[in-house]
Parts: sequence; C-alpha cells; structure tokens
Amino acid sequence: MTQAEFNAYQARRNVKALPQMEGATEREVDLHEQIFAECRRRGWIALHGAMSERTHRTAGEPDFVIVHDGLREDLTKWPDVLFIECKTRTGKLSPAQAAMHAHAAKLGHQIHIVRSFEEFLKLL
Repeated sequence: MTQAEFNAYQARRNVKALPQMEGATEREVDLHEQIFAECRRRGWIALHGAMSERTHRTAGEPDFVIVHDGLREDLTKWPDVLFIECKTRTGKLSPAQAAMHAHAAKLGHQIHIVRSFEEFLKLL
C-alpha cells in the first residue's frame, strides 16, 4: 500500500457528517460566485477549476486556492494562501477530498471547509 493509498484509507475511516449550519448554501455554485466576487473586490488571485469538468482536476483538490496580500483588515498578518473547499448545507467530503485534507494537514496546511459566504468571511 502506498502512502497516498494509506492516507485515503485513513481519511475514509475518519469521515464524519459535518453539522448543518444556519445560513448554509443550498447551491454550491452560488457560494463559488460569492467567493470569486470577494476575491476580485480585494484584488486577490483565486485559482479555481471548472465544476463541470472534474476530470481535469486532481482528485480531492480544493475548490479554491486563494493568493492574497497576507494582511487582515485590522492589519495583522496571516497566511498568504488559503485553501477553500465549498460545501452545501448537507454536502460531505468525498474520500479523495478527505485524503487530500489529511495529507495537507500532515504537511502543515489547512483546507478550510465553508458552507456559507459568512463562514468564508470569518476566515478573513
């Protein structure tokens, strides 16, 4: 078993249903559009693959990789790159996504799961 296969196996064993939250999106595409608009407003780079062409994406890849200036609105510093996975109110991580989250964490990175635009804004 390779390390990637082991990570995927571990992720499958640890996948838990995430709690539903007030204000969570019903359509993931709406949340994507809101995040894109906010990134444009702030002058950030938002890397994103087309939702309709999953075959052109890496298995488990987060929806957004956001490159920004590293400054919060209160001028405190934070990581310069955000990894964002968008989910609907009831959406769950696939085994490949859970494995990617686990592997990123092992490398010292976090992929944030957001279910609403408000939740995305709280990260900023």
